[in-house]
Amino acid sequence: MDILVSAIVGDLISRSASFVISKYFQQQPGIDRILRRLQSVLLRIDIIVEEAEVRDITNQGMLRQLKMLRQGMYRGRYVLDALSFQASLDEKEGEEEMSHSSSALSKGSSIKRLRFSHTRCGSSNREAVLFGTNNMREELQRMVDTLEDTVAGMKEFLFFLQLYPRILRQPYGTYLLLDNCMFGRQTERERVLNFLMCPTQDLAVLPIVGPIRVGKSTLVENVCRDESVRDRFSMILFFPKGSLKDEGVINLRENNIKFRHQNFASRNRLLIIIELAKDINEETWRSLKSSVTCMTPCGGSKIIITSRSDRIVNLGTTGALRLDYISQEAYWHFFKSIAFGSINPGEHPKLATMAMEIALEQRQCFTSAHVVAGLLQQNFNAQFWCAVLECVRASKQANLLMFDHNPYLRLREDAPVYCWRLVKSHRYFMLCNYHQSDSSENVPKINLRDILLGCGGTLPCGEFEALAWRSRIPPYYNYTISCNMQAPELTVGRKKRVHQEEEHFI
Repeated sequence: MDILVSAIVGDLISRSASFVISKYFQQQPGIDRILRRLQSVLLRIDIIVEEAEVRDITNQGMLRQLKMLRQGMYRGRYVLDALSFQASLDEKEGEEEMSHSSSALSKGSSIKRLRFSHTRCGSSNREAVLFGTNNMREELQRMVDTLEDTVAGMKEFLFFLQLYPRILRQPYGTYLLLDNCMFGRQTERERVLNFLMCPTQDLAVLPIVGPIRVGKSTLVENVCRDESVRDRFSMILFFPKGSLKDEGVINLRENNIKFRHQNFASRNRLLIIIELAKDINEETWRSLKSSVTCMTPCGGSKIIITSRSDRIVNLGTTGALRLDYISQEAYWHFFKSIAFGSINPGEHPKLATMAMEIALEQRQCFTSAHVVAGLLQQNFNAQFWCAVLECVRASKQANLLMFDHNPYLRLREDAPVYCWRLVKSHRYFMLCNYHQSDSSENVPKINLRDILLGCGGTLPCGEFEALAWRSRIPPYYNYTISCNMQAPELTVGRKKRVHQEEEHFI
């Protein structure tokens, strides 16, 4: 019954999108037919993915297949969104007279430059393109062929899928709760869960490697809250960054060790979570393993180490799990869901084109998605969204001129960046770096959203801390950011151009 409802809803959406796109591409032979095939195969993928997400799949091969299917789905939806928004926007432009600001936006719109591979996704983003060559029809055909071949090869997957038990199903309107769930890590979560539940006699170690703020801690915390994990281990111990010293003998019974969970009814097994900024001292590592072995002579204990450094890979007893930022297509789905909520983006093509370009500039940053998309959702009007887009463009241009680097890529390295604000000021607003802290710790009274909007009172001069975002999923971190309000400096040459650009967003 659920599959039937999904098929009906998906078919209605597909028909409406098909009508708009077919009118727009009726002058381009072959494109319309390929797009109808794309809509059809995406509908089938949607049904398979939705059915798989309510099954407790443990087979790693099937999980990898499901991940590939999701990636294809995000890719296809991204292309359809770009083309359908463009078609709807051009159709409306021919029917009504737009204001000067809206006309200027449509001429520089990201979707207009998403038509072909040689065109760019906005003047502020020279890397993001829909296809890799100049022939749109050939690339679109190749993508559809790949998706159809993938679905055709899923017969065994669908057969074995029915053998797995159902789990508690999320509400159909999952997009309403998207910021309350872990997005895009289903396959990785199952791998960590399988590692923990697999019986072993010796101490087992799983390294998890990934760049800063990619979601390593969130992934591990999510798995550790699973009831099957808590039933299996008698204690879950947590070593946060900097807690493991490079000297002395490690005593797991010391009071300064954080206990995440205790289950006295379980067999004497330990699960130890270690967060490292880079590497761990060899002597400290030997001492830790020795202490675990002494406390659990019967074996079965597990260690999970997370770090940005590849050096921890050699510590594992199994292959390391590597995390990377999600794809731009998946990120667009996440950003769109927060910005539009239950509203259909296709009904607001002008807003959708702006949102797509803003999302492209975020560089898959989840914190920025929550902050910026949250602002868009709370101020659902074209004038506000246009102002945010222009500020984002000007901010990126200023950082490129000053640092020769995208601001969001610099934030990944905790490097200072010039940030945009919707109000003009005689001072420069800079972001220096993010910090994460437990929900129990005090947070700054100043909120980053208020700073961007220009409300919340007068900001202090010099350096201060601001709350960027409160996570709604475990481990419920508070993300604060170091800010700096600087007086303008007299600059010449190249930096003088930066000063001129900043006038647009400060």
